[in-house]
Amino acid sequence: MISRVRQERILKEGSEFFTIKLPAINAGDFAIYDIDTSTELAAARKYKPLDFIEITNNDTIDVQVILNFQDSFVVPKSVIKTITERPIYSIKVLNIGASATTVDKIVLTLQRMALTTDQYVRKFTLGSRSIFP
Repeated sequence: MISRVRQERILKEGSEFFTIKLPAINAGDFAIYDIDTSTELAAARKYKPLDFIEITNNDTIDVQVILNFQDSFVVPKSVIKTITERPIYSIKVLNIGASATTVDKIVLTLQRMALTTDQYVRKFTLGSRSIFP
């Protein structure tokens, strides 16, 4: 019962924001964060799957972000990129620049977004689960 109440609250309210400040990443190297095993995202496990990520690249180095080991996005230097409506289970940040990144200059912000009214109606009326009798 508690689990169901929590899931309904998550659908309505979403989750808080989870922030990861990346350490220095050498040229050609990467950092990997798995939602299930990452200590930085331990509190995010109960909100799985997270479906919002904002990558803030305040460094002078371009990086490539790979979500779930399949979707790839380049985040140029001095750019903020937001990706929504995709389930996020793992994040890999690859340094595609010629030198190392600076500590805490690349920040990942993740969240489980609340459902909008349109999303809620689509999810619970167009499928086999109808909220109407």
